[in-house]
Amino acid sequence: MKIVLDFDDTIFNTCQMMQEFLAVFNNLGFQEKQFWDAYAECKKRVGDFDKEIMISSLLALKSFNKKKVEIEINSIISKLKNYVYSDFFNFVSEFDKKDLILLSFGNPVSQEKKIENSEVASFFDEVIITSKEKVEDLKLICEKYNNDKIFFIDDKAEQIDKVKEKLPQIITMKMERSNLEHLSV
Repeated sequence: MKIVLDFDDTIFNTCQMMQEFLAVFNNLGFQEKQFWDAYAECKKRVGDFDKEIMISSLLALKSFNKKKVEIEINSIISKLKNYVYSDFFNFVSEFDKKDLILLSFGNPVSQEKKIENSEVASFFDEVIITSKEKVEDLKLICEKYNNDKIFFIDDKAEQIDKVKEKLPQIITMKMERSNLEHLSV
């Protein structure tokens, strides 16, 4: 048996982390829209939150102490374990590490840093960070573990639907977090 877990919003509260980043810039007088516009620029350029792009985008609008902001953002990044949903630890304790695979979509550099700082990698036999469709990596997982029953848990319905359509042998489960605020970017 192999259980493939998504990272963002499945085991990691990305929304809460982003709200912490937003608070840093709100405290400097930036409007929420300005923050999300700068975040959209990050997504466009590197596919995820990027401290340097965020700071430079907002510095173009208004002056602030860049060093102080970097320290605040680094403080949030250093405590990413705090954003891992507590039920994750109970869940993984029920399984052997060799049965668990983390499959995360996003910019490889930023996702690797986020996963590393969240301290979850040690619970998985494999950590796969992809910038392509997850279904492609799941196909490779199916080929590698062709004698195993494979489960895939993700929070995004469109990911679940793609897997059901293209890899019907995988048992899919949609994770729904009742307290999750979906980001609108």
